[in-house]
Amino acid sequence: MAVSLRWALIFSVLLLQGCFKLELPFFPSDQEASSPQLSGTYYKVRQGDTLYNIARRIGVDYKTLARRNGIRYPYTIYVGQRINLTASNQAKASPTPRVPAKTTRPVTPSKSKRPVEKNTTKAAVGGGLVKLQWPVKGVVTSHFGRRGSRMHDGIDIGAKSGTPVYAAAAGKVIYSDNKLSGFGNLIIIKHSSDFVTIYAHNNKNFARKNQQVKKGEKIATVGQTGRATGPHLHFEVRRGQAPSQVRAVDPMAYLP
Repeated sequence: MAVSLRWALIFSVLLLQGCFKLELPFFPSDQEASSPQLSGTYYKVRQGDTLYNIARRIGVDYKTLARRNGIRYPYTIYVGQRINLTASNQAKASPTPRVPAKTTRPVTPSKSKRPVEKNTTKAAVGGGLVKLQWPVKGVVTSHFGRRGSRMHDGIDIGAKSGTPVYAAAAGKVIYSDNKLSGFGNLIIIKHSSDFVTIYAHNNKNFARKNQQVKKGEKIATVGQTGRATGPHLHFEVRRGQAPSQVRAVDPMAYLP
C-alpha cells in the first residue's frame, strides 16, 4: 500500500471520530508530495509562510532574500505581500501590507550538527500562542528541506536509544500507534485547530490516543523503529485548516 494512502486512511479515521479538523492527510517525511519549489519572479505570501521557508524553497539564504526585499530583523512578512524571488528586480519589491501573517521570525539555520536543549519559545498559532520546547535532548542530524527529488518534512534529532521524548507543547494526542510502515512507533499531538506536532521512530510510546498532555511531559523514548538508520527522533510541525493550507513547516522556525 502506498505511504500516502496509508496516511489518508489514518486521518480518515481521525476525521470520522471528530478528533481532528484538518481535511487533508499529512504526508510523512519521505514523501515527494510536499511544499513545492517556487519559480517565477514574485511570490505572494500565504498564511503560515516564513521568510526562512520561502528562502529554503528557492535555494537561497533567508538573509539574502531579506536584503533583496528590504525586510529587516525580525524578518516579519505579511499575508498578501509580494516577495521578489530574483536578484534582478530588487528595486521593484512591493511595499509591506498592514495585515501580518500568522508566523514567526526565521532562525539562523545551523551549518553543522549542534546540541539542542529543552527550552521554550512562543510561536504564533491560529489566534493564540503556543509555547514550544525541544522534544528531545540530542543533536540535529538532518534538517527540513529537499533531499534530491524528495522532501524531508521535518528534522531528525539523534540521541541514545531510550532517551526521553517530551511533548513540545500542551495538547491532545490524536494518534499513538505503529500502523504506518516505515515510521515505527508514532505519536501525533494536536495543539490547536491548525497546528500539530509529529514524533516518529520511537522505541516506546507512553502517551495514548485521546490523552491530554502537558508541555514537557514524557510521551515516548527515542528508538529506531520503522525505517531508521540508528536511534533518533523524527520531528515534524504541520499547519493549516483548509485543504489548500495544510503543509509541513520547518520546525526550526518554531524552536529556540
